[in-house]
Amino acid sequence: MQRVSPDTALQHYFDELLNEAEPQVAVALAEPEPAFVEPAVEAERQQELQRLLQTFALPAVTAPAPAPAPAPAPAPAVVVAEVVSIPEPAPVVANVVTPAPPVTRTVVEPVVPPVVEPEVIVAPATSEDEPPAWNTNGRPSWAQQRFDVLLFQVSGLTLAVPLMSLGQIQPLTDELTPLFGQADWFMGLQPTPSGKIRTVNTAKFVMPERYDENFLKTARYVVSINGVPWGLAVDSVNQPITLMPEDVKWRSERGKRPWLAGTVKEHMCALLDTETMGHMLVAADKNAKRLT
Repeated sequence: MQRVSPDTALQHYFDELLNEAEPQVAVALAEPEPAFVEPAVEAERQQELQRLLQTFALPAVTAPAPAPAPAPAPAPAVVVAEVVSIPEPAPVVANVVTPAPPVTRTVVEPVVPPVVEPEVIVAPATSEDEPPAWNTNGRPSWAQQRFDVLLFQVSGLTLAVPLMSLGQIQPLTDELTPLFGQADWFMGLQPTPSGKIRTVNTAKFVMPERYDENFLKTARYVVSINGVPWGLAVDSVNQPITLMPEDVKWRSERGKRPWLAGTVKEHMCALLDTETMGHMLVAADKNAKRLT
């Protein structure tokens, strides 16, 4: 093996450096044959080599200069707002309201017409208000021959009523409906299947001078009169009887008690003229309505 001198090795190294620095050549260079170099020549080469090393010496690596510090950000521009002068508000001057002069009104008192009390006009009696007249023989038409009557008791008095004049018999209820402006012998309205019946305090109506308040406690029935909305309150009802016209003492004068037709001595009873009594009750009801 051929011994390579330090200079040769240095040369080789130098050549390699050149090859790396220069572009590669496609054709490989043939390694030159070592030639014999004169010492003087060699010395010159060494000098040249030193000169070249100094020439191509790698520059000293120096630290990069620090990057200049960034310039400080410019301060924001101060925008000076335009000073706008606000005008002072104009003083508000309140409207002075001058009060209107007082209005003088003349109060006119209304003219009140005089109150005229309504005159109570009593309707003249007509043929309908008058009870039918009796026959010339002094008896009513229904007593021209034998007739049936019903006996009933009122405060100890026996009364007889022609059956032809009777309507119906109803138990007296405790729920009589009072009406304003009626006579004192009016007890109230009696409810019945056929309607309300105006109930008469029979004891006060036929014998007011002997009236006993206990009748209101003893009355049990209401005997209605045919043809009128009225009924007679009675204590009890007896059996009907048949009378002959001669059995009755007929009244010739009927001014004081027009409802009384006569008396029956045999039965100690008073015979009622229901037609006249019915007209009296209807007339009393009409007068009560006029006054209310």
